Amino acid sequence: MAKKYYRLLLGIGLAAQLQAADISGTEHAAVDVQPTAAADLQRTIAAAISQFEQRSRRDWAYRIDRYENEEGDISRSIELFDPAKAADSQWQLLSINGREPDNKQQRKFAAAKQQQAKKAGQQNFSVRLSELIQLESLQLTFDSPQYLQASFQVYLSQLGEDVSKKLQGSLRFNKAQHYIDSIEISNTADFSPLFSANISEFNLTLRFTKIDNAILPQQQQMKMKGTFAFLTQIDEVSTDTFSDYRYVAKQTLTVVP
Repeated sequence: MAKKYYRLLLGIGLAAQLQAADISGTEHAAVDVQPTAAADLQRTIAAAISQFEQRSRRDWAYRIDRYENEEGDISRSIELFDPAKAADSQWQLLSINGREPDNKQQRKFAAAKQQQAKKAGQQNFSVRLSELIQLESLQLTFDSPQYLQASFQVYLSQLGEDVSKKLQGSLRFNKAQHYIDSIEISNTADFSPLFSANISEFNLTLRFTKIDNAILPQQQQMKMKGTFAFLTQIDEVSTDTFSDYRYVAKQTLTVVP
């Protein structure tokens, strides 16, 4: 039941799966400043966001280990994604609930992925970090030689301003590697993302890793509780873990006469 609006809520999380920013040509001078004032903090995070968003590409193959617990109904799956393959075979289901999938499950999985791709083309809920993180609201909460942490006000256009005001965000910036390595969003009050749905507890954590100057998703965790249609209880926990990254961008061959 919760999945109908769980995917809407996780627009930012789903977008992270598709955004792998190559920052190999970016200078780091702008993020080397020590954030001792609000303006410095804003410049530091703005530079990190710019690095993340400047070139978004799907040039990486990877594995996803998924875990979902929806009102006690637990499911696990392992999937592979390879953008170098034909469009209808880029996704592969390796296992479902610890077992090798049968032909029916494979066909259902393939159809679901194709439908997701079709919907993504028609209605894109992806959210840019420059929209999600309201720079003027940044507040430094922790600073060390390795990391800084900051809180910020959240804005998600697909949920609207009223709901966004009931969400609070925090981030951690890795000073040595010059990137935002985690983002956490939680609610400060009950909110209703859809008609007849009331969310009382919401927490979304996005973790990123840096591989060969590309910033890639590492893990996405979501916890949500509430009610739907006043009677149905919502109690969902999910974790998507990304691993086995492999760069598969097509190489241009130069023919020497």
